[in-house]
Amino acid sequence: MRKLFLMTIIMSMALVALVAFADEHPEAAETTAVPETITIDACADTKAAVEFPHKAHFEFAACVDCHHTNEGLTAETAAEMEVATCSSCHLDPEEAETPSCKEKSSKKNPYHINCIGCHKDYIKEHADSSAPKKCSACHPKPAE
Repeated sequence: MRKLFLMTIIMSMALVALVAFADEHPEAAETTAVPETITIDACADTKAAVEFPHKAHFEFAACVDCHHTNEGLTAETAAEMEVATCSSCHLDPEEAETPSCKEKSSKKNPYHINCIGCHKDYIKEHADSSAPKKCSACHPKPAE
């Protein structure tokens, strides 16, 4: 009986500690609905697909910076929303003014526009950054 009572006390204390941690660190639960990495391959025809470190970008950009059609998207709301992928709009755009990911130009491809622009701005402020600076950093050449 004494062991059961002691186990109940320990389990109760562990539960209280877990709840307290969750209250003080909501970001620990917030990001579980979003992938660690994603493979951007919908438009990969001449260059290798990009392995994008999705969660690593949370400290640099808001979700809606990239997912601009998902108003109110945050790490907290991601599990409750249908999140549009970039290619859902940019692979075969319905509107002529919507950039297509089939374009290769850094001024016409939506990934290049957004990613390169953001990386250049970041590198200006953080010269020692390891952010990709060359095409091959995101599009590695296939192993021969």
